[in-house]
Amino acid sequence: MRRRTFLQAGAGAAAAALTACDRSSPQSPGAPVIAAESDTAEDLGTIVVGADGSQPVSATVGRYFTAHANVWHYLPNLPEFDKVDALITNDSRIILARSYADILAAKAAGKVSMVCGWQNSAPLEEAAGNDWRGSTPPRTKLQYYYDRGLRTANLCYNLSNSFGGGCLDPTVPLTRQGKFIIGQMQDIGILVDTGGHTGEQTSLDVIAMSRRPVVCSHANALGLNDNPRNVSDRVIEGIAKTGGLVGIAALDVFMSWSRKDAPRAMTGPYPARAGIGRYADEFDYMKRLVGIDHIGLGTDFVSDFLTANPSIDWQFPPEMFYNMPDGAVYTKGFSSALDLPTLRSELVSRGYSDVDIQKVFGGNWMRVFREAWNA
Repeated sequence: MRRRTFLQAGAGAAAAALTACDRSSPQSPGAPVIAAESDTAEDLGTIVVGADGSQPVSATVGRYFTAHANVWHYLPNLPEFDKVDALITNDSRIILARSYADILAAKAAGKVSMVCGWQNSAPLEEAAGNDWRGSTPPRTKLQYYYDRGLRTANLCYNLSNSFGGGCLDPTVPLTRQGKFIIGQMQDIGILVDTGGHTGEQTSLDVIAMSRRPVVCSHANALGLNDNPRNVSDRVIEGIAKTGGLVGIAALDVFMSWSRKDAPRAMTGPYPARAGIGRYADEFDYMKRLVGIDHIGLGTDFVSDFLTANPSIDWQFPPEMFYNMPDGAVYTKGFSSALDLPTLRSELVSRGYSDVDIQKVFGGNWMRVFREAWNA
């Protein structure tokens, strides 16, 4: 597909054709607040590549420029704000977005916005210098990280911690400490993320206490493939009820490898690489389940992904990964922001309208940013 064809957004006309869907209604105490779904022309005309943990270097910025993508949702496992600061200082093409208005201003100036998140709240545990015992309420470093630029946050990375269960411990609930952190995130204006790395029960508990939209930034549907890294229909539906979204991951293994394959994790034979059609199946599934307003890009791109060896990698067990001597791979035909036209072409062939694609490619993320942040 020619890049010019891909970039024909028609955002203004599309937005004018939309009818705002007001889903707000009185909620019982403790129930999720269901946000109104409305999209502005700015939302629909903005491309957000969710959950890209590639190294914060100018080469990655260059890919975003070439792809005409506006927002890099930078999502390392743990905070790397010193690297982010260095990139922002040395590359004038990118800014650190601290607000929704920052994204729009950067877009108008022809720059890329970086929205920073993390996949593991370990920096808020007691061992990391937070005071969970000596004060009421506890003193955490969350405000410090917000001031550094943190705008999305997940509690657990596969394994359980002080706050709740990882995806490998799906029945572990949100803890007392976890409830406090989730409340603090929503007060400060940090978008709460279950990421796909947080376990099912903890995710459901987060959803139940939500006062703002919640996202699962990079995951796939358990209903399509029985991999412990994938999320259930219950979680997907719960996130949609908060007004949030699921970012759909492009990592091949979550679409092609399942629990039944675990005995072959070190020996093979291994599955054929998932193609763009299989990736688009994820969009179709979630669209049918919760509607177009609650899905987005959650690519899980990285530039230096580990070589997954389930025999030695405790948090990547055989039921989740198989031995990948050359490192993890992505959907065939979709492995970086440069491949957005390929995905667009596939979705068009399946009957997605221009407005549908604009929502998936960034409009839904922008709406959620507006509703979850304080700025």
